[in-house]
Amino acid sequence: MIYSMNRTLLVILILVIGFACQEDTNQAKRNQSKPILPKVEEEYDEAEIKWGYINKGGRVVIKATYDDCRGFKEGLAVVRKKSKWGFINRSGKAVIKPSFKAAWSFQDGLARVLTFEQKMGFIDKTGNWMIPATHEEVQDFKEGLARVQIEGMFGYINTKGDLQIPNTFKQAWRFENGLAKVKYRGKYGMIDTLGNFVIEAKYENISSLQSGLIRVKDQDLFGYLNPQGKVVIPIKFKNAKDFYQGYAPAKLNDNYGLIDKRGKYIADPQYDDIWLAGEGNWGVALDGKYGLFRYDGEALTEIRFDQLYSFAEGRIGYQRGGLWGYLDTEGKAITPPQFGLIWDFKEGLARVAMREGIGFIDKKGKLAIPPQYFDVRDFSEGLARVQIY
Repeated sequence: MIYSMNRTLLVILILVIGFACQEDTNQAKRNQSKPILPKVEEEYDEAEIKWGYINKGGRVVIKATYDDCRGFKEGLAVVRKKSKWGFINRSGKAVIKPSFKAAWSFQDGLARVLTFEQKMGFIDKTGNWMIPATHEEVQDFKEGLARVQIEGMFGYINTKGDLQIPNTFKQAWRFENGLAKVKYRGKYGMIDTLGNFVIEAKYENISSLQSGLIRVKDQDLFGYLNPQGKVVIPIKFKNAKDFYQGYAPAKLNDNYGLIDKRGKYIADPQYDDIWLAGEGNWGVALDGKYGLFRYDGEALTEIRFDQLYSFAEGRIGYQRGGLWGYLDTEGKAITPPQFGLIWDFKEGLARVAMREGIGFIDKKGKLAIPPQYFDVRDFSEGLARVQIY
């Protein structure tokens, strides 16, 4: 199939936008206290190219009639018509008509929505209000509590909408393993689901409980506490990351190595970076090249790649010579470096950018859905949103 130069230029533009969007997503995850809200109503124009949904056979199953949309969650998807957001089911039927300034996907039967009066609340799958839209800002529920902003300060509401933990915090994060990170009087600590401090707010930063330890920063150095707040690995590292299966990346001077729960190095500090790459592996960077190690420091691949992603569904993206491909969990190449850009596998398929556009490959590296749409996104609950000319 032959495409025009305009098509090629379009693909290049999509690649540039793709890199920017990935960075935006990572930044949003890093800073939950600053949610990204949609533009005001007057700034939304009707889209020239509409969105719809395809199945895994590449067939359009919901016609492209939406100005914007999101992936399916719990059987429903958020869609926009002009400046209003609502929800459709897998048949494309509007079950909650577009009437909100913003809407987020369902989670545990509740969806967060923003009214045109700039207030947030939660609705059920019939569109009935379960928690009235009275909040200036609220996050999704996690472990039965949702962070809420009231008069510029943060607290937590329960699933009935009652304020369970007063809004006394300058910043606050979602609960994980029964604890939540909060900022109080300029310092960071951890509270339990009753709002009691488990870790006193006296640190420059603090992470969530991982593998039984909590990472803290104090006086520009990092160490680890147990859940009772006792220092169990001295606060002496120039940088450090969370534990996984008994090991954590830590930088003592200028390089990272892997430490155990005694704070002893089991992989010497010689790398520019180490990160958790998934599937029991660490990604490592050295002198501008990247490789993979097992969780205990045993080498999985040579340090020879120009870039590496993290594992998703047993596959990891790698870059060599400016092009991208995938490795399996043994570090073997599933595809050669042949794509302009790649994304993680979701539900057995991965988006890849080729000269002709963006299509999908399966886990064997074979083309599953040819590039034929203006833009495509990942599959969610068996359907993927696409933009169609």
